[in-house]
Amino acid sequence: MKKKQLITSGCMQPVRRVLAALLFLVAAVGASAAEVEGDTLEVHFRLGLSNLDMSFSDNEQRINEFVARVKAHYANQPKMSLKMDVYGGASPEGPNELNRRLGEERGISLKNVLAKRLEGIIDQITVVNQGARWGGLYSMIEKSNEPWKYEVLEVLTKTPEDDQWRMDPREQKLRKMHKGTIWNQLLAKYLPPLRMSGSAVVAPMTEFEKQIAGIPDRDCCDTLVIRDTIIYLPEPCPVFEEPIDSSWVWALKTNLLFWGLAAPNGQIEFPLGRSNRWSIEGEVFWPWFIWSHNAHAHQCGNIGLELRYWLGDRKKHHTLDGWHIGLGAAAGYYDFEWKKHEGYQGEYLNIYANIGYQHRWGKRKQWAVDGGLAIGWIPTKYREYLGSSIFPVGHEEEYDDHLMWQKTSSKHFFGATHANITLAYMFHTKDKKKTETITEAPAPVAPVSYAATPSQSDEKAAKAAAKEKAKADKAAAKRAAQEAKDAEKAEKAAAKRAAQEAKDAEKAEKAAAKAAKEAEKGKADADKAAEKAAKEAAKEKAAADKAAEKAAKEKAKAAEKAAKEKAKAAEKAAKEEAKAQIAAEKAAKKAK
Repeated sequence: MKKKQLITSGCMQPVRRVLAALLFLVAAVGASAAEVEGDTLEVHFRLGLSNLDMSFSDNEQRINEFVARVKAHYANQPKMSLKMDVYGGASPEGPNELNRRLGEERGISLKNVLAKRLEGIIDQITVVNQGARWGGLYSMIEKSNEPWKYEVLEVLTKTPEDDQWRMDPREQKLRKMHKGTIWNQLLAKYLPPLRMSGSAVVAPMTEFEKQIAGIPDRDCCDTLVIRDTIIYLPEPCPVFEEPIDSSWVWALKTNLLFWGLAAPNGQIEFPLGRSNRWSIEGEVFWPWFIWSHNAHAHQCGNIGLELRYWLGDRKKHHTLDGWHIGLGAAAGYYDFEWKKHEGYQGEYLNIYANIGYQHRWGKRKQWAVDGGLAIGWIPTKYREYLGSSIFPVGHEEEYDDHLMWQKTSSKHFFGATHANITLAYMFHTKDKKKTETITEAPAPVAPVSYAATPSQSDEKAAKAAAKEKAKADKAAAKRAAQEAKDAEKAEKAAAKRAAQEAKDAEKAEKAAAKAAKEAEKGKADADKAAEKAAKEAAKEKAAADKAAEKAAKEKAKAAEKAAKEKAKAAEKAAKEEAKAQIAAEKAAKKAK
């Protein structure tokens, strides 16, 4: 079958034909089927077929609603010339020539249906054959969150030389990535929408478009002829820009400047979150040397922490790469002593603001160098001392381990408090869940069947299509068996779950009954205890009343006894008084 060239019905002149094609190309590059202004229709085709089956999916309903909308929208408006762009294509599997033909035939099939139903309304129909929709696949993957997203995008953007009957090199690479697991996921999730859809868009024509197409004004003509055009316009893939790291990255570092000062050191840096904007770095250095019988000391222990903010467009930088600013704090202890001289021993803080630049290099960007300078404040409190007691022995000197304190002082320093030229190595850590997503891919899905059509005379392509069809049938049978097995497994799991839920419900019911019984028993015990307490209270009250009565009787008896004793005493006193009076009378008589 010969390749279809640009075909235009009617009496369109060659110059107008070329201008129309160029005009549409300019418009089509900047807008896809879903972005062109106007009403939009989308239909579905059966796998590997180009004829539009109205009974498949909801095609009949979609087309009827689309036609009704177009007629209703333009019914009450002034007569105008309308154009319709029909888009057809295929998923990017198999030879490009097969996909090109399949896309063109699908576009023509949809065009024929719409041209008949919109006769007298549409003046120009353009069939855009998108062929293998690599651009559509790129857009879908770019919007996804797949762990292999950037690997696939990098493959898709490398457009190979056009070879009609060979498998696209991009498809070959995708089939081999991660031992075919990525390709199986593409077949199951992303390729079906590309291989089974077609679309149409209706919009008014501009005066310039009508002049180029040779369409007269509706006011001057009663009958207009629908003019159609077929254009092959494959979907391009955008240029792939290397993104930020798709895996989690952390760095192990060392400051070369500190090594120049005989200070072993190490740093570790972690990104915070997935925004590629924040990180935190921990630092430690520990020169801890003494020599010459403890007469020399070079000791310093430091630990610090710095929070960094990374500048620039982070989508264009790897993680932990580029300009950064930071706030840091460190604390440490030091002891410096020189032979025959005094020593200094103390503690310090270092609070600073840092600016620097880190650059990553290497095949996997695994190496990095970081340079920075910090301005800050160091307060320190130190003790000044004389080193060791000196005992001259000839020309030799002997030192012991005693330090002789002299005074305690403190200082504050403002200025450059930290500098670094750091060498780093980046470690990539894969997300466990994402790794499982790659390694545990779904069961292989059958690729699209490239069944030969009557227009395909290439014997080699027919054999390849038959082979692919047999392979697809085998994969479909395997998939059906797997689905049945999964369904049986799910049914068993559901039954097990239902039995467990019934068992749990029964257990809960028993627990509730037991709790009710316990509550009833507790209430009875409480009533019994209350009754017992009431009896005890009554008994105690009776005892108290009896005791009060006894006390009253004893009190009355005591009062009666006291009254008797008082009367007896009074009687005795009266008798004594009478006796004394008699004695007095006798004495008086005797005295006379």
